[in-house]
Amino acid sequence: MNARKRTTGRERIPKHLYVEKRKGQTRYRFTLIDGTKMLMPAEFSLDDIIAAANAYNDEHRPAQHFQISPRSRKDKFNRPMNEWLEHVMVRIKNEEELSAEILRQVSSDIARLNEFLGDKFSKSINLETMNDFLNTYYGDKSKEVYNKKLSRLKKIFSYLADESAIGENFMLNKKPKRLNASDNKKERLDLDIEAFKAIEKEAPLFLKVAMGLSIQSTHAVAELHRIKYRIPKPKPDTCGIVWFDTPKPENGEMVFGTLYIHRAKVKNAKTSYVAIPVTSAIKEVVELSKTDKLHCPYVVHRRPARNNNIAKQCDHRYQVTSRMISETFSKVRDELGLYSNVEKAKRPTFHEIRRLSAKLIDEMGVNPRQRMAHASDRTTQIYTDSHDVEWHEVPAISVAI
Repeated sequence: MNARKRTTGRERIPKHLYVEKRKGQTRYRFTLIDGTKMLMPAEFSLDDIIAAANAYNDEHRPAQHFQISPRSRKDKFNRPMNEWLEHVMVRIKNEEELSAEILRQVSSDIARLNEFLGDKFSKSINLETMNDFLNTYYGDKSKEVYNKKLSRLKKIFSYLADESAIGENFMLNKKPKRLNASDNKKERLDLDIEAFKAIEKEAPLFLKVAMGLSIQSTHAVAELHRIKYRIPKPKPDTCGIVWFDTPKPENGEMVFGTLYIHRAKVKNAKTSYVAIPVTSAIKEVVELSKTDKLHCPYVVHRRPARNNNIAKQCDHRYQVTSRMISETFSKVRDELGLYSNVEKAKRPTFHEIRRLSAKLIDEMGVNPRQRMAHASDRTTQIYTDSHDVEWHEVPAISVAI
């Protein structure tokens, strides 16, 4: 089959140079031998662009070496990164036991890699390329964030090396940034009790419920948005309440059941399984959530403003995402003018409720560490079904606010 002739008037344009329209302007994009598509500068004349493309083709694409594809015939693994990254994402989903939130973050990181490297051939990528990527996307981030992203890139590139998409995982040679005492200093301000009350007063119902659960349990959005009204028994990857047939007195509190939390961030740690007695304070929050008359298995819920599809990290139309909780909290905070004298990046977010709760519990003379799913010396072992999962039971308390 004969090759299609170029559009009339464009016959003098060299191979691998293409015309496209961008914002009403005619622009030219040139494909390099590694698959990179380079947008030629707008200030260059067409003659200059053609001369540059011809010079490049003469040097890197001599006539006897022209191929239909720049891909090496000898290496079937040297393929565009967008093909490999799609495959790696499938493997990560199937092989890694990641929480919905961490999986969302991995997906976002792979999307950025696709944006930066998608057209490049896998074996053309090296540490220099990845240094450019890190500087472009994370150069202005904190050392902690930078190191976290670097760690994830090392994992992604280990899959690429395993698939022979790259010769070796050169990302292992990339050193993380060294953290010192000043780097570990907390950037965000703490949330004070007065600000908590002010935000709670103006919050929509689902946010009031989330804030109430957080202050009583010390847990964050990744767990709160997954709490079910009722579960038959505790099990891994599930957050919900097992109700007693009859309330029981404990530690000066009436206990109506047990709220089982499997913390997503540290789901593989032994301390990630927490059993929290459902006191009157927690029960009141649960009852408050029912006042909207919506039928939903999740305590934190709302009727969506639009008829959108169910979010990836949810399984019910009325279930609220962790991001929605965080963003709504920050929105109400700013509408009230709280912490307006502080730059936005340092204003307390929903996550700071966890720290406020821990502080209030500590002031009650109770160690909050175990409740927060952090390592602790003393644990109460509760074994359930055949999995022998160790749930850490914490004292029955109501946090006064």
